[in-house]
Amino acid sequence: MAMERTALLIIRAWIEEGSSAPLRAQLSMTSDVSNGMERTSSHSDVADVGTQVEGWLRKILADPA
Repeated sequence: MAMERTALLIIRAWIEEGSSAPLRAQLSMTSDVSNGMERTSSHSDVADVGTQVEGWLRKILADPA
């Protein structure tokens, strides 16, 4: 029987007023919550955030439980 695994991604986003690139996003992620947060990254571009989220989801699909 396969063991259930729970992944977690937290996106904290805010606007930095007066900046030429005002978006700020911090991503904290893990592919298995029993290991704690495995990675945290900061971004100021919507596309970068999307790329990180997609990569995280693909990792979850690729990693055996």
